[in-house]
Amino acid sequence: MPIVSIPDRGKDFEVNEGEVLYDSLHDQGEELPHGCLSGSCGACRVEIIEGSENLSPPGAVEIDTVKSLTEELSLEGKNVRLSCRARVLGNISFRPIK
Repeated sequence: MPIVSIPDRGKDFEVNEGEVLYDSLHDQGEELPHGCLSGSCGACRVEIIEGSENLSPPGAVEIDTVKSLTEELSLEGKNVRLSCRARVLGNISFRPIK
C-alpha cells in the first residue's frame, strides 16, 4: 500500500493504490481544504514535495485549473496538483496550499 505523508502535520497514511488523494485521506479522518471536489475551483490545491511520479497524470480539467491558479496565486515553480483529482499510485509527500 502506498504511504501518503503530510510532513507539516507529522502524519502518514496508508492508502489503496488508485484512490483519489482527497477521498483516501478524508475516509481516514484527515480534513484537507476543499470546495467543489470536481477540480474546477482549485480550493483543494496541494504542493507535491516528493513522489510526483507516483500520482496519476493530470487530466484536462486539472491542467486548466492549476494553470489558472499558478498565474493567479504566483505558484510558479511549485509542483501543484488538486487533491480531488490526483490518484495515488505510490508513495508521496505533500503540503496543502492555502
